[in-house]
Amino acid sequence: MSTSKKKKRRKQVSGDLPLQITSMADIFMILLVFLLKNYATSMTNISATTKITLPEVKVSGNEAPKESLKIEIGKDTILVDQKPVYRLDNFEIPKGPDGNPPAALESVTVALNEYKKNSLDRGKNDSFLAVLADENVPYATIQKLVATAAGSGFVDLQLIVVNAE
Repeated sequence: MSTSKKKKRRKQVSGDLPLQITSMADIFMILLVFLLKNYATSMTNISATTKITLPEVKVSGNEAPKESLKIEIGKDTILVDQKPVYRLDNFEIPKGPDGNPPAALESVTVALNEYKKNSLDRGKNDSFLAVLADENVPYATIQKLVATAAGSGFVDLQLIVVNAE
């Protein structure tokens, strides 16, 4: 008889159980809070602080710029993190007393090293750099700036342009 009692109990237990949705709703709420908390806005709305005209390019993908240090090259200044650090002469690096441009842009190097030190103090090892250059900036100026940035440890470079579409 003991086996028949066990069978009766199993039949009673194996009946239709109501779905308990409370636990599932709690899990979804926790996931929602987690995803909202970790949602990071991107730099898709980059705006220049000086009057520069970004070059227009047809872009095939919609890759958003990464969150990074922003350098702007205008007609008469180079801005690092919205602070003027180097004077330009009509988009060009002024020549030194010997008639040649300087080997490195010292004030830009100082500003980049200071930013790098501050980001390391905050626990971020940041090597990303977003360059906003006017469409009239000669390649030699951009090349000198990129070489200076690479010397300071900024090796991941993004040239910011306007999508022509």
